[in-house]
Amino acid sequence: MPSATINGAEIAWQQMGEGPDLVLVHGLATNRAFWYGGVASGLRDRFRVTLFDLPGHGYSAMPPQGYSATALGHGIVELMDQAGIERAALVGHSFGGACALEAAVAAPRRFSHLGLLDTRVNRLQPEMRLHDVTELSAFEREVAARSSAAFGYDWESETQVGLRFLEAAARLRAAGTVNDARDEFTPFGEGRGALRAAQQWLRLLDGTAAPAEFNQPGASREAIAALPMPVLLMYAQHSRCEISGRQLAQLLPQARYLSVANAGHFFPVSQARRVIDELMAFLEPQRAVA
Repeated sequence: MPSATINGAEIAWQQMGEGPDLVLVHGLATNRAFWYGGVASGLRDRFRVTLFDLPGHGYSAMPPQGYSATALGHGIVELMDQAGIERAALVGHSFGGACALEAAVAAPRRFSHLGLLDTRVNRLQPEMRLHDVTELSAFEREVAARSSAAFGYDWESETQVGLRFLEAAARLRAAGTVNDARDEFTPFGEGRGALRAAQQWLRLLDGTAAPAEFNQPGASREAIAALPMPVLLMYAQHSRCEISGRQLAQLLPQARYLSVANAGHFFPVSQARRVIDELMAFLEPQRAVA
């Protein structure tokens, strides 16, 4: 497994397929395997797909700091340098999308296309609350109820509910008090690696500067609006992140906005075929040029 040194930390990465370069960036509390079963395998026949584990995730090192979207965006460019990638399409999910956005702002000429999948942008959406959506998923209802009872979480006053849900889910998994039986993809869900992933996430939260750095605002509105490349915005219908998506659509007139019906935050897993098809259509001009 190849590795690169980014911001002083060793990063695990890999490539698959042949063709124009495409870099995929996973979100928080997952790893590059998030893309394996569906999206990456569906694109590898037409693109050289680069996957990597964010710092503190998967097989990458866990440095004491360097977890802001801005720092990680610069890290994406460093990884491309070390991997010999001159220019690529860039797609990120959730916080991975925020990192991708920062990379595009930092080095716009290095990226032919930018895809943001259910990405919250702190600059545009500094708070995220439980009832920013009208209905909670089964996972959210379970985590809210169990974590309130076990750890005293106050969900009504929480202003960073996305990050807090990940923390609560990890603490419930570590305590062995979370229900395995659910139909949707969830962090620290079923499988042999669920407990290990939860424990790794808690080490990251408890032992590094990551919690504060995750909330840094990132690029200005003006810098985002100046992005020159085609942009695809895919957001789950009724997602809390839609606030960011709609504002991005206003800032980026060249962007295409897609609302994914009957989907949760992790739709790249649950609706991989839809994501593959949309990305193929979005990236086809790149293939023609290549």
